[in-house]
Amino acid sequence: MSQKVSIIMPVYNSAAFLQKSVQSLLQQTYPNIEIIIVDDSSTDNSYAIAQSLVAEKLKVLQQPNAGAAIARNTGLAAATGDYIQFMDVDDFLSPDKIEKQVAALQQRPGCLAVCNYISFVQDEELDKPIKVEEQGHFIYSSNNPAHFLIDLLGAKGESNFIQTNCWLIPRPLIEKAGGWRAYRCPDDDGEFFSRIILASEGIVHVPGIFNYYRRDKRANKLSAHPGNKYLQNVLLTIDLKYGYLKNRVEDDLLRKAFAKQYLDYAINHYPQCKKLSAIAYRRFKTMNRKAELPLLGGRMIEAIKNILGWKAARLLKYYCR
Repeated sequence: MSQKVSIIMPVYNSAAFLQKSVQSLLQQTYPNIEIIIVDDSSTDNSYAIAQSLVAEKLKVLQQPNAGAAIARNTGLAAATGDYIQFMDVDDFLSPDKIEKQVAALQQRPGCLAVCNYISFVQDEELDKPIKVEEQGHFIYSSNNPAHFLIDLLGAKGESNFIQTNCWLIPRPLIEKAGGWRAYRCPDDDGEFFSRIILASEGIVHVPGIFNYYRRDKRANKLSAHPGNKYLQNVLLTIDLKYGYLKNRVEDDLLRKAFAKQYLDYAINHYPQCKKLSAIAYRRFKTMNRKAELPLLGGRMIEAIKNILGWKAARLLKYYCR
C-alpha cells in the first residue's frame, strides 16, 4: 500500500468555506489520504458542518478555543500518515499537488517538498486565466536548508514568505523538530517551518502544481490593538528564528537578513507600539548591516519618508487614517 498522507485542517468560524474546501481535498489524485478537521470551538455552525462530512477518509475533532497552532498539534496527535499536509480552510490545492510531492520525496528521503502559490481573494478569480507571480528567487530546490531560509528571510534584500499549504512534510521531520509552538502569533507558521527546514536535508521544489492561497483584505485582527500580546509574539518569533539560524551559520547574509526583519518590524509597528518598535530598532542596529526601507504608502508618503525619515512618514500615515 502507498504511504499515507494526513491532511490537517484547523477550523474556526469557517462555515462559509468548509464544505467546498473538503470537497476539493477529496478530489486529490493521491488516493491514500486522511483528512483531520480540528474545530477550535467555533461559534458558528462549522462543527456541525464538519460532522456532516465525516466519512472513511475524514474525521472531526473539537478542542477548547486555543488557536490554530494548538489545533494543528491536536491534529498531529491524531494523524496516522507518513507525510503531513497542513491546510487552511479557505484555500485550495492543485488536484495532483500531493501525488507529485509524495513522488518527489520518495526520491529524496529526509527532504521537504514545496510548491509555488497563487493568491486570490474571491473564488471567481480562479475561473479566469491567472498570472503566476515570479517566486523563483525564494522558492527553489536546495541542498542547503540554512541558506534557503536566510534567503527567504531577506538576505537578498527583500523578505518573503511561503504559505503553509505549499509544503509537504515527512512525519519524521516533525518528530525531529517538534510540533507547533503553543502561542497565538500571526507568524506561527514562520517559526514552525524555520525549525522544520533546518531539520531537513534539503528542499525539493516541485513545479507545475500550486497552492491557491486566499488573501484576506480585512485588517489583521491580531495586530489591531497597540501593545497586545500578539505583536510581542511576532518580535519573539524573529528572535527565535535568528537563534535557530545562528546555531547553524554565522555570516554576513544572516545578519543582513535579520537586519531587514528587525527594521521592517520597527517601522511597521511605529507609532502604535513605540516600545516594541524601539526594541526592534535596537536589534536592527546590532546587526550592523544596512537594510532597504519598506514601502510605506503612495507618492506623498514615500516623498516624506525620503526627505524627513520613516518616522515622520509613519506618523502622518497613522494619524491621517
